[in-house]
Amino acid sequence: MNTATRHNGPETAFELKGSAITLTVLHLYNTDLACLEEQLQAKLGQAPGFFKNVPVVIDLSEVAESDHDLDFPAMAQLLRGYGMIPVGVRGGNTDQQAAAVNANLGVLATGKAATESVAEPQPGLEAPPPVPEPGESAEGSTKFVTQTIRSGQRIVAPDGDLVVLASVSSGAEILAGGNIYVFGALRGRALAGAKGDTEARIFCLQFNPDLVAVAGEYLVNEELNPAHIGKTTWISFEDKGLLVDPIGTFAPR
Repeated sequence: MNTATRHNGPETAFELKGSAITLTVLHLYNTDLACLEEQLQAKLGQAPGFFKNVPVVIDLSEVAESDHDLDFPAMAQLLRGYGMIPVGVRGGNTDQQAAAVNANLGVLATGKAATESVAEPQPGLEAPPPVPEPGESAEGSTKFVTQTIRSGQRIVAPDGDLVVLASVSSGAEILAGGNIYVFGALRGRALAGAKGDTEARIFCLQFNPDLVAVAGEYLVNEELNPAHIGKTTWISFEDKGLLVDPIGTFAPR
């Protein structure tokens, strides 16, 4: 006998809600896609996987008065070539917005409706603001996080050190103007010295990151020495590159 319960009406299949979502914003300063491609290659080529699957909004505020048409399909293809996912535009004039819609891009309201954040301050990309998360507190310029930082979360300490008294999951991102200390496993992205401080350091008890960076120099997971994975590790800037220094092994009880 089939004892499954049948409902008289259909179950709710979805619900639409407003939400403040962290997005990367690309501020476009001219309509020359060749120039954009050249600068993207120079900047993002240092870390090919860094912006993988990151949603991007194209801000048109500075080119709204441009006499040149924007080739949105070509621009979207260019961004996808660097792993980014263009999801919409912000600002611009009526014709630009209509062209963006025809290229299957959304149109976002102007202003600060969305929380904007990027990996590091750089020309053409908006710098990250602090993003409050549960278990986060500040003492002076040092920010403390007491809970695991999960995939999709981003924690920023723009003016000082960041101390994580837990682990950082793959797909999560932490960024600090100073040092980063992770008293757990580092599996996500960690960027220290975000404003160019070459004296900044990253420390973690268990090392297996998606990406680490100090003062703009990057290493992605595929470039790491397998012998360093899982070790207690210091990462520092040295000779225009990164030094990964395992200092022991942490085995939790």
